[in-house]
Order: sequence, then structure tokens, then C-alpha cells
Amino acid sequence: MPAPAATSSVSAFAASYANALDPALLAGLVKDIGIPPRPDLLERLHAELSSERPRLDALVQVATSDVAVSAALVKIANAPWLGLPQPIGTVRIAFERLGACRCLAILSALVLRRVLPCQGPSLERFWDVAQRRSIAIAWLARQHGQVEPDLAHSFGLFCDIGIPVLLQRFEQPSYRVTLAEANLGHRPFTEVEQGRHGTHHALVGASMAGSWGLSDEIVQAVALHHDYRCLGSSVVPQRVQVLVALALLAERIIQRHHGLNRHAEWQRGGMAALLALELTPHQAESWADEVQAQLELCF
Repeated sequence: MPAPAATSSVSAFAASYANALDPALLAGLVKDIGIPPRPDLLERLHAELSSERPRLDALVQVATSDVAVSAALVKIANAPWLGLPQPIGTVRIAFERLGACRCLAILSALVLRRVLPCQGPSLERFWDVAQRRSIAIAWLARQHGQVEPDLAHSFGLFCDIGIPVLLQRFEQPSYRVTLAEANLGHRPFTEVEQGRHGTHHALVGASMAGSWGLSDEIVQAVALHHDYRCLGSSVVPQRVQVLVALALLAERIIQRHHGLNRHAEWQRGGMAALLALELTPHQAESWADEVQAQLELCF
């Protein structure tokens, strides 16, 4: 029989988990924080993909309606990390070879930067890390085999999307100050945010992911990706736990890639992440080396 303290902790997490994913709360954040609506290009792509028989011609027509975005899609489709044997020259070929879901994930990343054009060194680093994370998580997901790489890629893009939203929303008290304090790692990241602003980027990101039509699994994983109590929890779907664990491992790899050996979040949840992924530390190190090699090709 579990100890009373353990039972209380499990119950507290279950209540927190249910509250974090309350549709009314997420909808309220969309309104109160000022989360940008899903752009028309993505709206039309989602509508076509949701139809009974998505049409390639219609998808290509929508994607090419924005010349700058479609050109960027073709450029990214030729990135080394995708490993395609022949170069891609058109949007149609990108959709044919990469598939609609992966193209949608890439287009979402391109549109996100346009919708949230925050300036400054901290935001440049944010977009750089978001791109690296999405590549790393997709590679790790392919090796792990429990969640689809395209799903992991989209999750990687939206994982921390609440940060630029909050940067736009809060000037007093300054979210930039909050971000600097949270990055010190003395306290859990979301705890610092919650104390200063009454919300945190994981919830805001989940609200945005939901309002942009991403899957429930991604919405849950974004909401929980700093709450490591979810790893091993009986109330959280296994695939959601895998996404959270993959994100933490990817973040650890990126930190090391930048020469940062101390990673407070990994210290808080790293062992739980390895257990959720059924990885030994040695296997994780081997994967880390391969991911770093992939990142070297891309950046």
C-alpha cells in the first residue's frame, strides 16, 4: 500500500493535470494573453488535410499562394538532416517526397516566425533553439519508435512557443527579467513565471497549440513539458510522456552542443525521462552523439 504522502502527491498531480488541460482555462488564455489566431494559409491546409480524401493539387495550391513561405519550404526540404537522395526543386515534389504532415510542420515553423516577430538576441536564440529542438526530437522519435517523427517535430516547434507570446504580452513586470531569472535554474522555470505573471509559457503554448488545431497529444505534452511528475504517471497517456521525455533529452543534447554541461531541468527530470523512454544512460549518450552530428550538418 502506498504511503499517505505518496498518495497525496499523486492526487495533487492528477488535480493539477486536469486543471491545466481544462478547455475553459485554455480558451481563456487565448483571449486574455492575446494569442495570435492561426493564419489563413495554415487554416486552409488543415481544412484540406481534414477532408476525407486530401488532394495533393489543393495542398500545393494553398502552399504556393505565399511565395516567400513556399520558397522557404523548398529550401528547408533540401536540408541535409532530411537525408533525401535527390534535390527537391518544387513545392509539389516536397509534398510528394516528404508527405503532407511533414510539410505542414515545416510551414507552421515558417509562419510562426512571421506571426511572432519579436526582436533581440534572446529571441534569435529562441528561434535557433526551437529549430534545433524540432530536428533533434524528430530524430530521437525515429530511433525510439513509439511516436511518429512528424508529430515529434511539430511538438518540438510548439514546445516553448509561449515564450515569445509572453514577451509580447508582459512589459511590466518585464517578462525578459522573468526569463533571465528562470534561465538561472535556481527554481523550476514555470514556477518563476507563475509567481511573476500568474501563468507560464507551457500553459500559454498549450493554448496556442490547441487554437491552431494541433493534436490533443501535442497540446498535453506542451502543457506538461516542465512538469516531470507526468513521467511515470498513470493518468497521463504513454505517448504524451514519451514526447515530454524526448523534449527533455533533446534539450539536454542542445545544451551540451553549446558547451553547457549544467542543465537544471535535466537534473530535475533526466532520470525519469530515461525511465519513460526505457533508455540506459549509455544508450542516451550514444544517441546524443548522433544527434550532435546531425545538428553539425544543419547549422
